[in-house]
Amino acid sequence: MTASQTSPPRLAYLRRALHIARTCLRHLAEIGSDRVRKRTGISGPERLRTLLEELGGSFLKFGQILSLQVDALPRAYCDALLTLLDRVPPFPPSDVKQVFMEEFGQPPEDLFREFSYQPLASASIGQVHRAVLADSTKVAVKVQRPDAREAFTRDGTLLRLSIRIVLLLRIRTLYFMRDPIREFNEWVGDELDYRREATYAEILRKNARDTPAEEIPRIHGNLSTERVLTMDFLEGYSVMDYLRIVEAGDESKLAQLAELGFDPSQFVSNVITNFMSDTFRHGAFHADLHPANLLIMKNNVVGYVDFGIVGVLTPDARRKQIDLSLAYASGRSEEIFEAFVGICTLSKHADLAGFRADLERRSGSWYREPAIGGVPHFRQSLTTAMLDLLHLCRNYGLLVDREMIKYVRSLMLTDGLVSRLAPGLDLAPHIRHVCEEFLAAEARAKMASPSTALTFLADLSAWLSAGPSRLLQILDRLERSRMGTRGRERAERKPPDRMVLQASLVAASWLVLTAVLVASRSRLTVDAVTASALGSWCAWSIWLVYIVRRLRRYGS
Repeated sequence: MTASQTSPPRLAYLRRALHIARTCLRHLAEIGSDRVRKRTGISGPERLRTLLEELGGSFLKFGQILSLQVDALPRAYCDALLTLLDRVPPFPPSDVKQVFMEEFGQPPEDLFREFSYQPLASASIGQVHRAVLADSTKVAVKVQRPDAREAFTRDGTLLRLSIRIVLLLRIRTLYFMRDPIREFNEWVGDELDYRREATYAEILRKNARDTPAEEIPRIHGNLSTERVLTMDFLEGYSVMDYLRIVEAGDESKLAQLAELGFDPSQFVSNVITNFMSDTFRHGAFHADLHPANLLIMKNNVVGYVDFGIVGVLTPDARRKQIDLSLAYASGRSEEIFEAFVGICTLSKHADLAGFRADLERRSGSWYREPAIGGVPHFRQSLTTAMLDLLHLCRNYGLLVDREMIKYVRSLMLTDGLVSRLAPGLDLAPHIRHVCEEFLAAEARAKMASPSTALTFLADLSAWLSAGPSRLLQILDRLERSRMGTRGRERAERKPPDRMVLQASLVAASWLVLTAVLVASRSRLTVDAVTASALGSWCAWSIWLVYIVRRLRRYGS
């Protein structure tokens, strides 16, 4: 057992608080020394990243959450925190075995055909081991550290105490920390239960069934618990590995990637398409598109790992994001203004007129002039445009909805992948294409749905009753008048034109209704809609028989 496990809880809290205080004071002393000696030390963003890495544990995850606060922190800080390295020594095999015994009542050797105690990666929450199931399936097994929950709960309590001190002392420049600290404490309650991550992974996998360029590992529920998570092992280099390979100039590994058909531009395009499609279609998306979490698989298929941060949007929020994405791609400042205000809450000091004017001025620098083929193209990166918008929000009293921030940050991460892997790829037309494809597919699905067809038939029935029936009544009166002037003598034994028109309309409508009912027979249920549809079909059938019998009289 560790010292913190054997110490009384209050003593463990005190020791952790003293460690945090000593580390922070040392960094403050270094900053003061640099200023007194007028020497250039490390930058503020790098200083914060180094501080959090030294504090370790849950402060690394807190730093990752801070990196998502693009509406509150300058970009340099967000980018620095994105590179936080969760480097923690692995815990021993005895602790791994202890966790398995507590969760399953059996050691790993009894559950897997093969299990390697040498971890593939180790972090503050847990570590990943390679294993093989009885059916020869290769799996990755995530095992939580024995003291992880205690350590993260303790740090969460200390962070809540720190924000209370900030509010008590009215240090307004740190007020933005309230949301990240609240999010962190919510995360502690959920993230340390691997069953939550498993649920999100299964949701994303189910949503990706019809997306050939997206690979989500299968979760093995019988080998997963609150502290152990087992999923299929995805083979492939991560994007982070690829960047290191390029930097090192390793030709042999580059040749291996070429054999897989790896095309950086197509791969990045697939990442963007997968992300936006998952968001628009299902409202759930992988919100931690870090290069280490994306795997390069054969034919540019994107493999995803680590589902600890997943974004979820309501249908209304999805529609707003589609509008915003199309507005970005259109290059029209008025549409951008309307769409962006739609995802914000207005403070009591909000200045919409100032926001609109400043947006119109700044947006001119985002796009190339003139538009190529009528399609706007970005002159600056999408990240620059979004950061400009977030900066304007802070200046003019607009608060971006919290559920939107993960989406905005994820889109910025994809933009970062573009700048690293495919700097020549223009995001504006690509985003527009993805949005338009989604809207077209949505329209086709609605047109083909039985409910839409039944609604159409109901409208058609009403139209036939209110429109053509009145026309037919007029024609009938005219016909009767003509027959009256002719002494009610028929000039020829043929049906009137009005009756032929009526029969054609009724027959066509009956055929359409019959085709819809036959096509949707497997989806019909016992409810009011089905009863109404069948009742309409019977009524149209009786009417059709009646008209046919009347027509036959003219032939007899």
